[in-house]
Parts: sequence; C-alpha cells; structure tokens
Amino acid sequence: MMRRRGVLGLLAAGLALAIPAGLAAQTVALEATAGTTFSSITPLFTVRTAGLGPDRPLLVNVQLSTTPDFTQVVFDSAFTKTDSVFAVQLTRPLQSEAQLFARARVRAFAGPLFSSPTVGPKTVPAWLRLIRPNSPTGDGFDIRRPELLWSGAPVLASVGPWRYDVEVTLGGRPEVAVSGLRDTTWRPVVDLQASASYGWNVRAYLPGGESARRVSAGTFVITDPLLPTTNLLYQNFPNPFPSAESFATCFWFDVGEDGARISLDVLDLRGNLVKRIVPGTDGVELFPAGRYGRGAPGTSSNCDNRFVWDGTAADGRTVAPGVFLARFRANNGAPTVRRIVFRGR
Repeated sequence: MMRRRGVLGLLAAGLALAIPAGLAAQTVALEATAGTTFSSITPLFTVRTAGLGPDRPLLVNVQLSTTPDFTQVVFDSAFTKTDSVFAVQLTRPLQSEAQLFARARVRAFAGPLFSSPTVGPKTVPAWLRLIRPNSPTGDGFDIRRPELLWSGAPVLASVGPWRYDVEVTLGGRPEVAVSGLRDTTWRPVVDLQASASYGWNVRAYLPGGESARRVSAGTFVITDPLLPTTNLLYQNFPNPFPSAESFATCFWFDVGEDGARISLDVLDLRGNLVKRIVPGTDGVELFPAGRYGRGAPGTSSNCDNRFVWDGTAADGRTVAPGVFLARFRANNGAPTVRRIVFRGR
C-alpha cells in the first residue's frame, strides 16, 4: 500500500467530546473499534490529547504499520488540528486481511512530541468472502439454479459501494456469468447440468479501482432429487489430494437399479489393483437404487467415510505420489474410469 502524507486520504473532523477526568497530563491516545479486527476496511480513529498547553495548532501524525516498531509504515498522514479531541476517518481502503499497528504522534507548535500507546495488532477484514457453496469437500444441490452467496467488507459510503462480477465454471471454462451486481446473492439464469462438477468465482471492485477476487474452495454438483435412473460415478474430490482441508478423497456414485452389484477399485496406471473401495470392510456389494457417498443429513461433511481413499494400498502402505484410476462397475456394464491425482504424504 502506498504511503500517503498530508490531509489527502484522511477526512479529519473535530468532535465535541469531553476528555475523561482520569486522563493523565500531557498524554495522547488513539482509539479504534474494540476487538482484534477493524470494523471496516476504512476504519475510524479518535485522537484524544490532554495537557499539551494552549498553543495551537496541534501538529498530528497518524501512522499504520505492519510491525510494532513502525519500521514498515504503510500509511502515514500529517495534518493540523485546533481541537483536543477529534476523529480521523480513513478514506483509502486498507489491504485485505493485513495485520496492522496504529499510533498517533502529536505536538503543540514548537513543543515536545508525544506519542500514543500502540493500538494493535488489528486485522483488516477480508475484502471478499465466498460463503455458500464453498466447502473444500464439495457441495450438492437438488435444484438446477442454486443460490450463490458471498459478502463484501464494510467500507465508507463515499468510497463504495462494492460491485460484483460472478462466474460459474465447468471444467475451468466459463459457463454462465453476470456483471455489476450490488447484491451479494445470485442464481444462475439458466439450468445447470446434473452430474457435473461446477466451480464459481467472484470479483469485487470499488469505484476507485480497488478490487479482489475469490475462487470457490471446492466444486458443487447438481443432483436429481428423485432416485437416479442410471449408474454413475462422479469425479472424486478433492482432486488432487490430500489438501489442507481433507486427508482423503471422496467418491460419490449413483445406482439406478435395485440390487445392482457394485465394484469400485483404485488402480495404478498399469491397471494393477491398489485398493478396493467397494466391496468395503462390510462386504456389501449389492446396492438398492439410490445415491451414495454423500455425508449424512445434518452433518457438516459432504462425504461418507465408507467411500473414500486415503492414499494407501490394500496392505496399508502409503503409495508413492502420482496418477491413479478409479474404476466403477455396476453389474456387468461397461466400467467408468476417473483420474485421481495423489500428492503423497
């Protein structure tokens, strides 16, 4: 962030506030909102002075730094005031999720310099957050136009408002998009395909040109609310794995006919069996029609732990990192194969 000096970038207005009786002589205090996080990316500070004498104007210097010793100053503004208590309103957005220290330095004309105690560290709110769907392990919807939800950080009205461009992708390519939204929710204007893994992203921007972009942590899949009519293996997720959020990769599959004999195996690229997922340790291989692999209703997980692979072989050894294959077969039908990328441990 560029260092700014002078009144440009700050809107300072005097406040008719009483100085607390307990404030010691010759002191300077800088106040911000309570807590460890700023309430806005353009926060408001209050400077209180006492005992500096009648000489005016006061020469004020407000600084923000990434270090407590203020060797890495990211904001520096100097101005003059005649009041003992006044507000300092930032009008330039602070860097998203930065941890900052703040202080005020004040002296009366030709007098000694007084510095406030350091405020912080305080964290700047994230400019943009994706809320739903945004599970690293994937999300499922039984409607073709699911609601996408995100949030923009609070910002001074004269600096905003935020505008948003939203894009839904399929296989990394744009599928449907919208630009210039002010709302923080949106539904695609066309039906999305069932049994396909979608991603989405949002770009937020301010009138001054500042912007942020976020990409969903995982994918989401559109499923039919009725019983499936075909046998289908979805792409495993996360992929590659493991990820920061998931130790194993999860398999979703549909069974379209009652009593289907299901097998799901992990193979190496030569076709050798690495691990059998179905039948599992319970020995079940005949499945009623339905959807499998999803987390139980009411839980925070999108994955059924019976249908996962943790990167180990049948004998329990961890395999070498590389590309593997998931082979799914229902009865005597043709197998479905999906590509798995294992990062190793």
